[in-house]
Amino acid sequence: MHLLFVNCCIRGEESRTLRLCRVALEELKKKYDLTVEELCLDQEEILPLNSARLDARHALEKTGEFSDPMFRYAHQFAGADMILMGAPYWEFQFPAMLRCYLELISVNGVTFHYTQEGIPQGLGKARRLLYVTTAGGAIENRNCGFDYIKTLCGDMLGIPALDWAAAEELDVWGVDVEGKLVEAERQLRQKIQSWD
Repeated sequence: MHLLFVNCCIRGEESRTLRLCRVALEELKKKYDLTVEELCLDQEEILPLNSARLDARHALEKTGEFSDPMFRYAHQFAGADMILMGAPYWEFQFPAMLRCYLELISVNGVTFHYTQEGIPQGLGKARRLLYVTTAGGAIENRNCGFDYIKTLCGDMLGIPALDWAAAEELDVWGVDVEGKLVEAERQLRQKIQSWD
């Protein structure tokens, strides 16, 4: 089974989100026979679509010419059996580079297509996506990052099983940060162990 780890943990080794992602990878490797491919977004030249790039992309989509390098992220995403996505909780969502990446993988003809009724239908292989985040405060009912991932990757890209895990309140004055992280790790392991 091929797992794509989309790493948007932009603080590198200091990232608490990356720490949780590594726990997830460890537990996933215990449960499944995995090959892991990591895409570190902080090391990529990921830019938002502007009018020129959008026009070029649409022209290639219309002709079905998907060999252009601009589609490499979409092909990589579509070819994965499972996705692990890690990003810190920023401004109620996630860093902009993840939003740009999601824009680049949403390619009509590679990761999804429209039915005759105009309904998007996923074309990728992934059956499960796990989204991991950490937050300085409480996420509560403002889980906008996962809500966006769930809508895009579930409803549009067709991934049937979507889960999330988080460590919250890590920047609250006086909180036991290590204790919060250890508890989040325990819950994350338990979640993965419960999967069918």
